Amino acid sequence: MNLRPTSKSLKIALIAAVAVVIGCIGLSTVLPVRAFLPLKGAVEAPPAVIWTWRSLRSGALANSIGTWFDANVGLRSFWVRLDNQVNYTLFGELAKRTQGTVLIAGPGDWLFEKQYIDYATTPGSLADQELTRRIERMRRVEAKLARRSIPLVYMVAPSKVEVYPENVPAALLAANPPDRTSTRYEQAQAPLHNSGISFIDGPNLFRRWKQEGVRDLFARSGTHWSYASALRIWEEIRAEMNPRLARPIPAFATIPTKPDRPGPGDSDLLNLANLLCSRPYQHPLIKPLIKPQADIPAQRLPKLLWVHDSFGWALIEELYEANAARPSDSLYYFRTHMKIPGGLVQDTKIEAIDWPSFLSDYDGIVLVGTEIGFEFDCWGFYETLDRALD
Repeated sequence: MNLRPTSKSLKIALIAAVAVVIGCIGLSTVLPVRAFLPLKGAVEAPPAVIWTWRSLRSGALANSIGTWFDANVGLRSFWVRLDNQVNYTLFGELAKRTQGTVLIAGPGDWLFEKQYIDYATTPGSLADQELTRRIERMRRVEAKLARRSIPLVYMVAPSKVEVYPENVPAALLAANPPDRTSTRYEQAQAPLHNSGISFIDGPNLFRRWKQEGVRDLFARSGTHWSYASALRIWEEIRAEMNPRLARPIPAFATIPTKPDRPGPGDSDLLNLANLLCSRPYQHPLIKPLIKPQADIPAQRLPKLLWVHDSFGWALIEELYEANAARPSDSLYYFRTHMKIPGGLVQDTKIEAIDWPSFLSDYDGIVLVGTEIGFEFDCWGFYETLDRALD
């Protein structure tokens, strides 16, 4: 069978197309433009290239040029996402990160943060004396705030690894399965329950809800509790705080919705995977639609101070969707002051705050932190207020 030879014009067209692509790559390397979706996550800038005879002769110059080129090659975002897509779609593997959030892929598109796996499989070693000291300080701070008519609720957020260990790659849990490993927080659970402090045990709640058959407590593609779970947490917070609030938190009314693509807070880990097309891995779940209340005027709504890690954002989002609190403040990781709603960063230095004056404007405080946050002693919140308040 005779094949018709490729025409000369087609050859020229193909060569021209390749030349254009290479030219675009070269041009965008020298003159970078935002030509594709930017990569998500922490990125460390490559060191500046140092042009010296010594670096040239030693080979350091070539290495630094190569490092710079890898970080600045034209259309880099596209190539990285394409490489990630091939590895995940064909082999179920995610790019190994050396900085920022390290992702772990489990079967069925379940994504986890490695730090939570490490924590869940590391036996705790918190001395009884240190635990007693912390709990006594927590009681003192809560009492000092109560004398100012400011109730405090400490909400411990659960780990996705502890709630769904069956979806973590088995090899990573083989040495110390979470159900047989007592972490520092788990060592403290019984003493916390017996301490008399206003404390909500999220890990136990989620364990119970899972046993009761509640689905989608976490999204497969996210690291935080789902929006539906956050609504359940709100019922716990309201029950704990409202009897002590002069201006109670109104109940949240929801409008029925159907499962859909995960919301922003339910897709943070999938976004960090930096795929070309993530749609096939966005498994449907319900994001409750909250109806803003209009019965209680603004002056009768509470003003709550938030001290929290990233688990607090879904709660804050739902609170203001429900029009259930006055605009207030967030002390993110007890390090960054933000105005909420909106998350506008302020230049406040936490260590310079005059706490008796600062707290006088609030009806209550919600402290939200993961089990890991307890290990870090709630970022110094209790220690700071214990020193600052009489």
